[in-house]
Amino acid sequence: MTGVSWSSYADADCIRLAGLPAGADVAVRPAAAVVTGDLPPMAGRLVRDGDDSCFVPHFPFVDGTAYTVTVNGVAATVLVRPGPDRPGSTEVVVIRPTATEVPRNLLRFYVWFTAPMSEGYAARHVRLVDDAGDTITGALLPSEHELWDGSGRRLTILLDPARIKRGLAAHREAGYPLRPGQSFRLVVGEGFRDAQGNRLRAGAERRYDVGGDERRHVDPGSWVLTLRSVRTFEPLEVTFGRPLDHGLLRRCLRVTGPDGRLVNGTAQIGREEGSWRLTPRRAWAPGPHQLVVDPVLEDVAGNSISRVFDRDLSSPEDQPRQAGPVAVTFCPR
Repeated sequence: MTGVSWSSYADADCIRLAGLPAGADVAVRPAAAVVTGDLPPMAGRLVRDGDDSCFVPHFPFVDGTAYTVTVNGVAATVLVRPGPDRPGSTEVVVIRPTATEVPRNLLRFYVWFTAPMSEGYAARHVRLVDDAGDTITGALLPSEHELWDGSGRRLTILLDPARIKRGLAAHREAGYPLRPGQSFRLVVGEGFRDAQGNRLRAGAERRYDVGGDERRHVDPGSWVLTLRSVRTFEPLEVTFGRPLDHGLLRRCLRVTGPDGRLVNGTAQIGREEGSWRLTPRRAWAPGPHQLVVDPVLEDVAGNSISRVFDRDLSSPEDQPRQAGPVAVTFCPR
């Protein structure tokens, strides 16, 4: 198993077990009952929810009570149900993209938290609202499977791709979720729970203006590289000309030296995800270097080196094309 946490299933509070083996025997008891041995396991049912299993009790969990979860007779963890007055300590660190203007065909957001979070709350506590404060209905992709990174701290929120891709029925019937010239906010409600079952210290939101459509391939050949001096530790700076996807930028760029080996250093993503810099751990060597770009790198509208996400399905030039890693050669001065 990879994790046990408070969560929800079909609007009921539950204990979520990730990676539970098929046929495993799960029991939940108040922790005090495990010590004294005088109470049977809690009544409830074990249901599958995607790749996870959820223990849904017949009677609600009691605030302030610690529960021991056992799997096949072995204690897996102890979860403490927070009391009603327990203050929240987890916060939203940042909502991305951080650009003030996004394209009409924006594809995704990232929400970063200060601590691991419980699953099952996003559908109720993350929404898009217009300037009047009304929820933009049908904008976000409805899904039973939330998209968390391995730390449980970064949540990926997708706008409904069927409304973004031209030619699909949902697009023809409802159009894009966002409207050019208007603004909206991504709102994260404080009812979200962390892995210990506590509410957020406060909700969070980010406001965006909506611009035109973005339907260009990612083109590393058009990027501007600020070259650095040989035998210095000055950072290489790369400017993209438009915001790229923050989550993919973290892993899709690398630099190799004249000997073909990786140039190790500290990488940073710039303002509004429009640039990237690498500060080398060793001074720049003379000779040709390469900035190597993984072809899966996307911009905020889902366009990559190989394909345009919101493409014209009837246009041959918009069809996906084969693409491998792209290398941009540069020489420190």
